[in-house]
Amino acid sequence: RRRDVVANRARIIEAARTVFARQGLAADMRAIADEAGVGIGTLYRHFPARDHLVREITGLSLSQLVAARLDPARSAADALQQFFIAALTELAKSRAAIDLLAGSAASDASLRQCVDHLSSIGKNAIDRSRTDQSLDPDLAPADVAYLFLALARIVQLLPRPTPRQVEHYVELALRGLRRRAATTVTTGP
Repeated sequence: RRRDVVANRARIIEAARTVFARQGLAADMRAIADEAGVGIGTLYRHFPARDHLVREITGLSLSQLVAARLDPARSAADALQQFFIAALTELAKSRAAIDLLAGSAASDASLRQCVDHLSSIGKNAIDRSRTDQSLDPDLAPADVAYLFLALARIVQLLPRPTPRQVEHYVELALRGLRRRAATTVTTGP
């Protein structure tokens, strides 16, 4: 009996990953139960509220984001770009994870944890840039966090985001963070 309960939970989680990845947070709970081969009552015994199942599935993706770090072998700007591309490409694989990240309220604890981590990534990049001068000196750690969330929203709006599309939008956005060469202003004739 216990093995059946554990097996049902595992099937529900796997089915939810599949269905949420395809359909995002709008996925129907009955579709998840059907995919898992269980009744809707069994699904709700394991996950009494839809939010519990959503958090179970997307929490894995968001925890991967929180664990990510900048590549120490690259310049601050290049490492930040690589991080954004890798993290957003991974998140784009799960429509529900990107929906959750792009649509969470500012008071949501998971979002707050992501913003804090992304701000620490930003601080790390800014500290590194003091040496390599690759980022704009006016950049603040929170700018990095909020730019990442803005890009997550863009990825959310794409019907079927490809890694190349993610890379394109990251490149566009990060141009504004890179240090620009000093320009010489000439006056008069």
